Amino acid sequence: MKKGFNLKIYAAITFFVIAGLLATITVTTYTNRYNGFSPEKTAVAFVQSIVETGDGYNAYKNTLVSKNYKYGDFIREYYIYPAIYAESDYKPGDDRDELKGFNDDSFKGEKTLNDDGSLSGKVIDTMYDYYVDLMKKYKGWDNYDAVFTDYMKELSKVREEVFGDKYMTDEIFFTALESNVRTYGESLTGTEDEFDANTGIQTSIKQIGAYEKAFGEDYKFTYEVKDTVILSTTNAPWDKINEHADMLETYKTDISEMNDLYSVIIEVKANGKTIATQEVRVVKINSTWYVDNTTVDTTALYKLA
Repeated sequence: MKKGFNLKIYAAITFFVIAGLLATITVTTYTNRYNGFSPEKTAVAFVQSIVETGDGYNAYKNTLVSKNYKYGDFIREYYIYPAIYAESDYKPGDDRDELKGFNDDSFKGEKTLNDDGSLSGKVIDTMYDYYVDLMKKYKGWDNYDAVFTDYMKELSKVREEVFGDKYMTDEIFFTALESNVRTYGESLTGTEDEFDANTGIQTSIKQIGAYEKAFGEDYKFTYEVKDTVILSTTNAPWDKINEHADMLETYKTDISEMNDLYSVIIEVKANGKTIATQEVRVVKINSTWYVDNTTVDTTALYKLA
C-alpha cells in the first residue's frame, strides 16, 4: 500500500473535500445519536467502525468518552494542549487565554511560513509508519491514552526535525492523525483509481487491500447480534466499571449516572462466514446508550486479515 499523502494535490481539492467532510460529519453525528437509543445498534456501530477500516479512533464516538465531550475537545484537552502549552504547565481544564503555547505565530520558522505542502506531507508520511507501529504495539485502540500520548510526542519530534521549529497546533495533529487513520483503513480495504470530478486530478490509485486478499475482492462484512444479556442485576459488572473511576472522571461522568448495563454479543461475518465474536458492554445514561470502553477488549478485531 502506497502511503504517500501529497498535500499539493490535497490543496487543489480542499474545497470539495471539506464540503464532503461536512456532509459526512452531519450524517455521522445524526447516526451516532440515533444509534444511541438502542443498546444493540450502539454496540454494532462501535464494532463496525473497527472492522470495516480498522478505525478504532472514530469508534470512540460511541463510547463513554463522548458522553459529556465533543470527541475532538476531549483529545485537545488531554493530549494536544498539554504538549502545546508544555512550557506553561497546562493541566486539562485550565484556562488558556493567558498562556503562550507553541501554536503562537512567534514559533513559526521560515520553513513553516513558506511550506507549499511538501514538508507537511513529509511529516504525515513519516507519521504513518509510526502509526502502524502503534497499532501493532497496543494491538489497536483499546489503550487510547497510550496511543494519543505516544503519537503526540512523536509528531512534535518529527515536525521539529522536518521544519526546524516547535510550532504546533491542534489542526496539525488532527490532519496528520486522521490522514494516517484513513491510509491505514485503505491498506485493509484497498483503493480504486479515482479522479476529482472538478479538477481531473487523480486522488487515488488502485491497490489491493489486506481484506481483499483474505476474503476476496468482492468481500462483504455483516454483523449479527447473537445475544443481549442484562448485567444490571448483579454487582460484579458494576464493580468492574467502578475500578476505572479515574477514567470516568476524565469523561465528566460517574457510575451513579448509569441506569442499565447490558452485554451485547456480536458475530462478525465475512461473506456469510463467522470470522469473529465480540462482546461489547453498553451502559444507559438517561435515554442514551454508550459503549463501556473501560472494560472492552477489541484486539481480535484488528487481526481479521
